[in-house]
Amino acid sequence: MLSPNTLDPRSPLTHREFPVTHPMNFALRTLVATVVLFFLEAARHISWGEAASALLVCTVLCWIAVRSRAAGAELVATLAGFYFLLISVNTIPEGVLFDVIKVGQSPLMMVEQSGIGLAIACVIAVLFRPAREKPKVAPEAGLTIFGLLWRLVAAMVVFAVCYLVAGMLIFPLVKSYYASRTMPGLGAIAAAQVLRVLVLILAAWLVLRIVPKRRDARMILTVAFPVIGVLSLMLHPNEIMPPAVRWVHTMEMVPYYALFGFLLSTWFGPRRADCSARIAESGVLAPCDSDESTSIARNASSSGTKR
Repeated sequence: MLSPNTLDPRSPLTHREFPVTHPMNFALRTLVATVVLFFLEAARHISWGEAASALLVCTVLCWIAVRSRAAGAELVATLAGFYFLLISVNTIPEGVLFDVIKVGQSPLMMVEQSGIGLAIACVIAVLFRPAREKPKVAPEAGLTIFGLLWRLVAAMVVFAVCYLVAGMLIFPLVKSYYASRTMPGLGAIAAAQVLRVLVLILAAWLVLRIVPKRRDARMILTVAFPVIGVLSLMLHPNEIMPPAVRWVHTMEMVPYYALFGFLLSTWFGPRRADCSARIAESGVLAPCDSDESTSIARNASSSGTKR
């Protein structure tokens, strides 16, 4: 029999019970994390761009921490992996491909960013440590092979089309910058985008597996992909790419990264049809939209009380 406490969304066991959900407390803890990330990344050059980048990244990572069901090592691994995938794996190979980053620089840059990601993930996990045990979440229904394949193909097609169209639109504005650099062939560019799509899907999966509410996951990925994967990087002052070129690429990439985050959360996130079945079978909240799961939880709670 299902007990009221198990499923009632107003029960202490179904919410993150700690005061950081208050806007002021969230802002203060995010500011602490921002200061830590700022000094980790700005050890060599301090600037307003570094400060803005650190604030954007920490706001998104702290948002994930507040909305997730994870804590401790699981939360640290998720945040560190999400940061590393978007900041390093998503961008450094592309820079090497277009002769913007030297091959010999890339391993050092990736190791450095992995260390920074782990450090800031640990800080955020401590700052947003829950006061009570997290609620259990029902396991998601797995995708069929056909369902997985069409999603992968659709993701690759959508990203490739957006990448090529946006690239062609802005190329006249950055043509002089790339004129002196060795440009890769079309096959190499296409292969790189396939790998980038897989990296973004993996990053999305890290968030989707710990954020119980579909609506929250969709909002987070729609914002996180362009903010961490594009804007935060372009705010970094560097000698590799002049400011004018960085801002052109920002205008190019932000729209389709936001679209891609939305699509991945929709295609790979929990499905509405599975919500009732998973709650009925497991007796715990399933990671579905809040309105739907709340309604189902109340019905189940009422049924359990009558029994």
